[in-house]
Amino acid sequence: MGRASRRRAERRSAPREPRPDSAEAPQVHGRHLIRPATPDDDPEAVRALLEPVDFLDDAMPEEIIDRMRTGWRLPPQFGTATLLLAQEQPDGPVVGLAHAIPPVQWLMEMQAGLGRPLCLLLSRALVELEAVSVADSARGQGLGHQLVDHLVRSYTRQGYQAMLGGIHAHKPHLAPYYEVDGFHVLASGAPLVLQLPIGRIQWPADASMRHLARPLASQVSYRAGVLNGLLAGRSS
Repeated sequence: MGRASRRRAERRSAPREPRPDSAEAPQVHGRHLIRPATPDDDPEAVRALLEPVDFLDDAMPEEIIDRMRTGWRLPPQFGTATLLLAQEQPDGPVVGLAHAIPPVQWLMEMQAGLGRPLCLLLSRALVELEAVSVADSARGQGLGHQLVDHLVRSYTRQGYQAMLGGIHAHKPHLAPYYEVDGFHVLASGAPLVLQLPIGRIQWPADASMRHLARPLASQVSYRAGVLNGLLAGRSS
């Protein structure tokens, strides 16, 4: 899975700190340990897992690796970015990863129309699943689903209201894969409509892409291309 990475301004403006993005505790799933990436992790192992992911921005794999190596994290007002790794126990190789980050760049582009306070609220309510990858040696064990589930539980605990994503239209086999994880899969090129207290906004999609959307909060629901209930009762 990969997304067009228009979301780069947050990286340029964010401070770098020598600590990982996520404070989530490691969890054991069968023979694998799922944990946040750290600056000490092998960039080549992560690069190998990112290589088959269909990013529309060819620079994104190296950006993700650079974030890991430097311990980069988003400023708190922009939410939380997370890179999870799955490692064979006890000291085996890294065989899976999942990466998620709020759509900060898109929200910054929307700021003129929505206003900065609302965009900051949305950056702490929406998170985008940008990559899920599992090595060939670890396929068929449900590891990708476990990584997604770990992210879903983490962002739900943090108060996020929806997880978004995207798949390439030329890979239709991915649609049922993500439907198993609770995502709604839109038609190719169909925009995702976000129902906010101030009205509706559209997140457009390239004709080659299909939006994914999964509510994380009880007040948020999805129907016919619309996420309803976002930011209900929230204030800055």
